[in-house]
Formats: sequence, C-alpha cells, structure tokens
Amino acid sequence: MAGRRRAKNSKAVALIFLLLMSCAALYIYVGRERGERRGVAALSLAVAGQVVVVDPGHGGIDVGARGPGGTKESEIVLAISRHLAEFLQQGGARVFLTRQDDNVSVGESGDDLVERVRLAQRVKADLFISVHANAFDDREYGAQVFYDPASQEGRKLAEAVQAEIRRLLKNTEREALGLDAFVLRTQEIPAVIVEVGFLSNPREEKLLADPSYQREMAFAIYAGIARYLGNY
Repeated sequence: MAGRRRAKNSKAVALIFLLLMSCAALYIYVGRERGERRGVAALSLAVAGQVVVVDPGHGGIDVGARGPGGTKESEIVLAISRHLAEFLQQGGARVFLTRQDDNVSVGESGDDLVERVRLAQRVKADLFISVHANAFDDREYGAQVFYDPASQEGRKLAEAVQAEIRRLLKNTEREALGLDAFVLRTQEIPAVIVEVGFLSNPREEKLLADPSYQREMAFAIYAGIARYLGNY
C-alpha cells in the first residue's frame, strides 16, 4: 500500500510540475509577445505613412545560396521578409512584397530584377529593402547591410539597420558597406541589401532556419528602418 501511495504521489508531483512548466512557458511567450507589440508601437510614429517595398531575394528556379544542411536562401529570406512586412504594417506603413511565395515576376522585361525595381517605382515607394543570405566559407559569420556608394541616404539607412542588428542580436561586428548592385544603383530612393547571415556557416545556418530567430532578425531590420526615419 505504501508503495502504491508513493507511486500516486510521484505521479501527482510530476503532473503539477508539468503544469507549472507549461504556465511558465506561456507566461514567457505572452510576455515576449507583449514586449514585441510595445516595441512596434514605440517605433510606429517613425514608419507610419511610409511606403516600403520589401524584396525577398531569389525565388522560382533561383534558390540562391544553400547551406551545408540544405537550407535554401530563397526560403529563409522569404520568411524573414514576411515578418518584416508584418512589423512595418503594424507600424502603419504601406508594404509591398516583390514576391509572396516562390513565384517571381519577370514581366515584359523578362528580368525579375528589373521588375522588382519597377514595382518600387509604380507604388512610389519611400524605401526599398532587399533581403538576402550570404555564402562564402564556413568561417564567415554575421549579418551585413549594403548600400549604393553614390547614395548618401542609402548609406544612412544601411548604417541604421546594421547598428540595430548589432545592438539587438549581438552576434556580429560587421559594418555597412557600399556595393555596386543593380537593385541599389537603379533606385532614386534609399535602398539597401540586408545579408542576414552566412548560410555557409553551419552554426549560422541553424540560426537562420529557426523561425524565432527569423522573427528577431526581421524586428532588428524594422528597428533600423525606424531609427533611420526617426533621424531623417
């Protein structure tokens, strides 16, 4: 009898423990969500009314870089771009994605890069944010933001986004750099390419494939955009 009572008590203790852990996890999750919403609300004054084109790089037959674990750049950057669009919309911005899924538009030009830039022109965008993932070798690590060297406002935007990625994610010491790229040099508005990390690095590949980290990266980019607009 004593053995049965001990077994029942052990089961009861285990059940209570599981319930407490579930409550704690829910509390932490809800706390994070509330904190995130407060963060968006605090930044919303800067982005409200802005028209922003968010460009998930690659897509279609062009998957971009692949990590050693098989992670595709096109999928990672689309997930991050969707989160970024969500934050911007919550902040009051009008947001246009250059692709909603794995399909890309080549339009009359037959070139998807041309169509991405034309979209920004058609909607009279204020900002253009292109999201990519890097690949070089397994030693390289960290997100980096690029701008057209001829654009002073592009440089300011890139520096603001880079600063917020460094501040919030605390896993890179990289600086914003100038880059000659079609989607940057053909724009008359501030435009940046955000390389969210190196898929060629196994450790960073795992991070970039994590939905929670994807959302954190998107929020850091959003905070950088708000920082730029707030100091405009």
